[in-house]
Amino acid sequence: MPSKKKIKSPQEVWESLSSIFVNFVETVFFNLGVIVGKHPWRTIVVSWTVVLISCTGLLTFYIEKNPMKLWVPPESDFYQDTNWYIDNFGTNYRLQKVLVTADNVLDSEVLQIIRNITNRIDSITIQHKDKTYAVKDLCFKVPIVNIFDSSGKSRSEDEIPKSTKPTNTNYVDNTLWVDDDFYCGFLESFQMTCLRYNLLDLWRNDFELINNASKEEIIKKVNGVKFNPVSGHPVDFVKTLGGIQRDESGVVISAKSILINWYMTVNMTSVNLDEVGNLIGTEDWVSIELALWEQEFLDYIKSVNHEDKGIRLFYEAGRSFADVSGEAMFQEMDKLALGIVLMFFYILIAVSRCNWLEVRVTLGSVGLLGVGMSYVTAVGWCSILGIPFGPVHSSLPFLLMGLGVDDMFVMNACWKIVMAHDSHKSTPVKIGLMLKHAGVSIVITSFTDIVALLIGAITILPSLKSFCMYAAMGVFFVFCYSVTFYVAVFTLDLRRIETKRNGVLFCYQHKNEVAISTEKTMFQKMLDNFYKNIIFTKAGKSFIILFTVIMSAVSIKAILKLEQRFDPRWFIPEDTYYKDFINMHEIYYPEEGHPAMIFMGKMNYSTEFGNIYNMVQEVRKQSYITDVVTWVEHFHGYVLQNHGRDLRNSSSISTTDFNKYLSRFLFSPVGGRFQINLKFSEPISCGKPVSELIACSMSFSFTKFGGPEEYIPAMNNVKHIVKYANISTGDGYRSVWSKAFANWVTDEIIAVEVERNIELALICVMVCTVILITNLQMCLWIFICVLLTIINVLGCMQRWGMTVDIVCCIGLELAIGLCVDYAAHVGHSFLTFTQGNRNERAFQTVTSIGTAVLLGGGSTLLSLSLLSMSKTYTFQSFFKIFLLVIIFGLYSGLLFLPVVLSLVGPAGYVKKDEDHGVPEAVELNGKFNEKEKPSDDS
Repeated sequence: MPSKKKIKSPQEVWESLSSIFVNFVETVFFNLGVIVGKHPWRTIVVSWTVVLISCTGLLTFYIEKNPMKLWVPPESDFYQDTNWYIDNFGTNYRLQKVLVTADNVLDSEVLQIIRNITNRIDSITIQHKDKTYAVKDLCFKVPIVNIFDSSGKSRSEDEIPKSTKPTNTNYVDNTLWVDDDFYCGFLESFQMTCLRYNLLDLWRNDFELINNASKEEIIKKVNGVKFNPVSGHPVDFVKTLGGIQRDESGVVISAKSILINWYMTVNMTSVNLDEVGNLIGTEDWVSIELALWEQEFLDYIKSVNHEDKGIRLFYEAGRSFADVSGEAMFQEMDKLALGIVLMFFYILIAVSRCNWLEVRVTLGSVGLLGVGMSYVTAVGWCSILGIPFGPVHSSLPFLLMGLGVDDMFVMNACWKIVMAHDSHKSTPVKIGLMLKHAGVSIVITSFTDIVALLIGAITILPSLKSFCMYAAMGVFFVFCYSVTFYVAVFTLDLRRIETKRNGVLFCYQHKNEVAISTEKTMFQKMLDNFYKNIIFTKAGKSFIILFTVIMSAVSIKAILKLEQRFDPRWFIPEDTYYKDFINMHEIYYPEEGHPAMIFMGKMNYSTEFGNIYNMVQEVRKQSYITDVVTWVEHFHGYVLQNHGRDLRNSSSISTTDFNKYLSRFLFSPVGGRFQINLKFSEPISCGKPVSELIACSMSFSFTKFGGPEEYIPAMNNVKHIVKYANISTGDGYRSVWSKAFANWVTDEIIAVEVERNIELALICVMVCTVILITNLQMCLWIFICVLLTIINVLGCMQRWGMTVDIVCCIGLELAIGLCVDYAAHVGHSFLTFTQGNRNERAFQTVTSIGTAVLLGGGSTLLSLSLLSMSKTYTFQSFFKIFLLVIIFGLYSGLLFLPVVLSLVGPAGYVKKDEDHGVPEAVELNGKFNEKEKPSDDS
């Protein structure tokens, strides 16, 4: 009776599949290595042909300079609201600021100096396209509403429109004493003036008045005048002062600083950010002529020096943040270039031996050249796919450099293994054997890097998404050129050595025999002794495991304290004029908050007025809201006081009367300043009812916040009040907008983005290693190594004072890819060693591939080491994160993982006995001597 066929267990089935897959991949790489070894020049030509074809994509290369498309999630309210604002209002303003400090700025001599500075700035002109532009052509204009009171005298206190108590405001309109025809015939339209906040407006910038002003008169005007004598708009001149000293009754008697603001207009609908934007995407909307004027403004202020009189100037233009942050980013490129030079010498030392034949200048150069080829190819193909290039992409070559050089060291280590027992075989076969072992290890790390980066590309942050796609494409081509172009040049370098040609002067051929070293280097011997006498002892293993547990526990505790915070001011280096201004502004105006606006679209404003009014009152009641100035409240008070009708009672006011009252309000001294806040279907005209109101804005300010735990809830609460107010809107549009929201909405989602991306990337890394390594136990240990690295990196970030922001988010995305490499190389190599016990196999692993892994980590660190001296926040953050990743990645891969594998490591791959099979590890690397064999603690 025939015996039954034995049914394989799941473990045996998995091992069988693992063996088939590993042997298939190794066979593919062996054949590729043989082909490249036989035809190196053809391989080089094909590689460069691919590069040249990819360069055609540079014809569609596009650098994204629009900050909205770089840093703001396209699905966010801020993105939609900004576009609505541009479409409906079109114009915005940019501030130019001068902060003057002195012992007491409320002195006529100081005011005269300020007047001279003001006049000089007002006289700045620039030429653009045969046109001359001055301040009056570029400023943000507002209507002059002090029609009958041009004296500049103080109005009575009860006329002051208190933003905190709008019901106490006197809205009497004396122009109603005359009929509309006479009034409108006289007015026609308001004259316009440039909007600015300058204490000198109290004297209309008149030299004689300022020069003759006594100290008492200056103090009286500063404390008493509440309407700008030039424009008639309400203003609190005390708010322009800093370092204020008051008397017992609360009257301002002196001040240390004056802040002067010029408001310049920007037509956002006509701005082309491709022309005026900068390469790091930090420039705001600005016209070319205004950008040129701002440069002249900065040049002049820089030239002014009154320190001999105790007066100092601090200044900011609309372009300051973009200029300084951009310069800070690109002035560090010299350090990065020096890093490349250091990397070249590092590679040269690592792959060379101390003889003229094995000074491998070619390999060092080609290793970096392959990175450059990968970068260019990736940029070309991403451009073909329509993916824009962003500012953080400038760090991509250094990521690729670390990965490419790492691959080169792995192949160099595998070559030494092959030469130990197969030096008698032909060069193509030896190349095939080298690539057979190295190729699997490289494809594991490259594939997991690519997957981790593609996971990062699902983010809603545009700049991060673009960067991850560029990086994934770059890693793919680094892998492709490493196993083809680099191997081809490696083959040619072997031929050079065989023909005894000098490693530096290739044309010179040595006639005498040059001894080629086959012994281990001093570094390798030290590494062997370190593992044998320290790490793989019982005490060493116990210490490594205990230290890992304690360090991870401490890091987990620190992660719970890790803050989510970002401040654009971090991009500004310390030794710049702009940083000086920010610091001084923080000292003298610490309470200045964030301006904001409420937007509303088309609706029946006459019937919904009461609900809109109630919504404004609800916003006003919030403790973190200040400086609420709305046309709604003033229009309500105007009609109530002058016509005796309450607009909140919609049933008593017809749409016709509402439009008639609104027209007269907008052409009155009380309401003229609100014309810029209302948009109608047709232009308004004095004496005629307004047409349909299609959009409006209302301004207020958030107070200063301590951090995202305060401003994110405040932002969302105000949005909730406006969105869910009992208002029946026509087009359904209602929202709250502030320029500060650009950072706040990113802060709101960045922590969730980082957590989600890290979790997904870890899962995908686990899946990838299962597919490629095909050993479940090994995949688990690699996953644990990656997880421990990320935990320790995040914990040290908190202890280093770092926070979770978009820059760190990008760094952490790269960290996952990098830290996989170290553990994956060691894990895969351990599986290829099949003879000996666990302890012997772990020792063989770290002494064969460990050198390559350590050199690869060192190369990445070296290329970025000079960033430690950088003053740029982006480069500082990248350096800190990469330093932590390299330290903990190497610790996990070269200390923790070998110790674990020496104790509970899995069995090796089941190999088929083939002619071109990779020789057994023990045979290739040499067996332990009986006296040297470390103890087996497994």
